[in-house]
Amino acid sequence: MMKKLIVAATLSALALSLVACAPAATTPGTTTVALQRENDDTITVTGKAGMEATPDIAQVTIGVSSRANTPQAARQDNAQAMNATLDAILALGIEEKDIQTSNMNMYNTYGDYGTVTGYRMSTDLTITVRDITKAGEVVDAAIAAGSNELGGVKYLVSNRDELYNQALSDAVELARQKAEDLAAAAGKQVGMVKQITETSDAATTRRTYDMNADTGGALAEGLKTVIQPGSTNIDAEVQVIFALLEPAAA
Repeated sequence: MMKKLIVAATLSALALSLVACAPAATTPGTTTVALQRENDDTITVTGKAGMEATPDIAQVTIGVSSRANTPQAARQDNAQAMNATLDAILALGIEEKDIQTSNMNMYNTYGDYGTVTGYRMSTDLTITVRDITKAGEVVDAAIAAGSNELGGVKYLVSNRDELYNQALSDAVELARQKAEDLAAAAGKQVGMVKQITETSDAATTRRTYDMNADTGGALAEGLKTVIQPGSTNIDAEVQVIFALLEPAAA
């Protein structure tokens, strides 16, 4: 007797889920596609695959913090240093579209007994450095121009989506191999895929950077900021449910 096929979602929802499983230009999200049959034995396995990549883009966050007795003076000092910083960064060939004001704040400063003693204005820039070898130059130029805060460096891989999709494909293949090994040990065979769930989308970055320069006289002595991007692990993990069948008759 033929087993009744139960569709886990409406036809339109299933079609959308299947489309979501295809490689996309954007970062893939968590996707589940499920078809279920009544009374089928199943086996559930997890496959995880990854690869190592060298980042080729850096995002540097630098800032200017200014203190003064009045809000107007704090804003003026901040704008002067920030404009000089922008000019120095643009002079390195960084495009305006890759420079973003990511934070701007004005605070009161307090003394004893909660009295206001002045004002502090802080402005941060996030700079996307598409030639990662220039990341240290960007830091040095910004500090020399008047920036006095460094928020950190983030590393990116320009073809990350392509690498992730490859890792995803490898993870599914590993899951099938694992299922076949387990099924064979149990005297069974692996049948159709009944469900695939993308359970992770993670990239772990290992990085180091060496601040040989400082806001004092280091630049004048010829020392430069050296930034080392290290490597990034791009990992994909899936959970796959396979039908578990009786072995074919000899």
